[in-house]
Amino acid sequence: MAFLQKVLGAYVEDDWQAHANLSLTLGLRYDWANYFHDNNNLAPRGSFAWSLGASHATVIRGGTGVFYEHTGERPIADVLHYRDGGLVRLVVTNPGYPDPFQGGGSVASTPPSVVRFSPNIRIPYVVQYTLGVERQLQKGTTLAIAYIGSRGYDQFLSRDVNAPPPPLYLTRPDPRYGVIREIEATGHRRSRALETTLRGRITPWFSGQLQYTLSKTMNDTGGIGWFPANDYDLPGEWARADFDRRHRFFLLGQIRVGRLMNVGVALRAASGAPYSETLGQDVFNDGRADARPPGVGRNTLQAFGYANLDIKLSRDITVGGGPQEPRTLTLGLDAFNVLNHVNLESYVGDVNSPFFGQPVAAGPLLIRHEDRGNGM
Repeated sequence: MAFLQKVLGAYVEDDWQAHANLSLTLGLRYDWANYFHDNNNLAPRGSFAWSLGASHATVIRGGTGVFYEHTGERPIADVLHYRDGGLVRLVVTNPGYPDPFQGGGSVASTPPSVVRFSPNIRIPYVVQYTLGVERQLQKGTTLAIAYIGSRGYDQFLSRDVNAPPPPLYLTRPDPRYGVIREIEATGHRRSRALETTLRGRITPWFSGQLQYTLSKTMNDTGGIGWFPANDYDLPGEWARADFDRRHRFFLLGQIRVGRLMNVGVALRAASGAPYSETLGQDVFNDGRADARPPGVGRNTLQAFGYANLDIKLSRDITVGGGPQEPRTLTLGLDAFNVLNHVNLESYVGDVNSPFFGQPVAAGPLLIRHEDRGNGM
């Protein structure tokens, strides 16, 4: 089945030099999507830069703005495919093996599972704000320290609104259906970060950028395709975000080794992301084995950290041309993951698994970062 997703975005901006030392930027964005009955998505934004003193060596920068998010194509396809009269999806709890219906029942008697948007769904948005100071230490070298915060409202999540209710979790309220996956916008997110950046010609032989970020992100949803452990206990999901990494370090620069060659360096390092401890059992009889032990919250375990170092050696050789426009040939040698460090991921949180607490996959060379919106 084909479908047409329409997304409209419009943005206007104005820069204003309010004073010789003060500049302001004001903007307004509008977002619209055809599968949402939510047409008032105005996103104001503003920022300023205030230079202190006659030398303008110190600049205070700040800003705030609203940023709307989108579902992507897959959730819309799920809603259109697995609706009443569409494709049939069956969820069988406690199946037998090799015949899932050997204990009784049949395909014909198993109720279908459907996917729906919540009746009052709206487009999620994030309010981001930042305040920082930037100081020119010497010609070509700048130190910047910034506080970055954000609050996410109406964040996407999925919930089985036909899950067996407490306290016994035995039968579904509507026997005509199995899982009724309702895509909602009821989640929240809070993020705080202190970012320190040193960039420019830091030493006579090294130029580039060093950045260290101390951050913390909390939320109660893992995204639009994520389900809570217990569909009737959403407050119990508030915890560290799946992508939360408390410490991040980034170095990108070039080392000049006399006239012999240039050495490009890219180093990324971060502390570990969290993951959840689970029982590996369908305690709530909802067809998912993601229940956690009693009293254990979401994302209470932590994986190992991340580190990756890439190096590039290069040399420019003049091969002709005049003094004003010489022709050069660049010879380069790239080496990736020079430390040969394995960045492990996909940790097993099932306490009943023999692999509990162990990773079962190796991660990519680039670590994923939190999406902070469309810019400010």
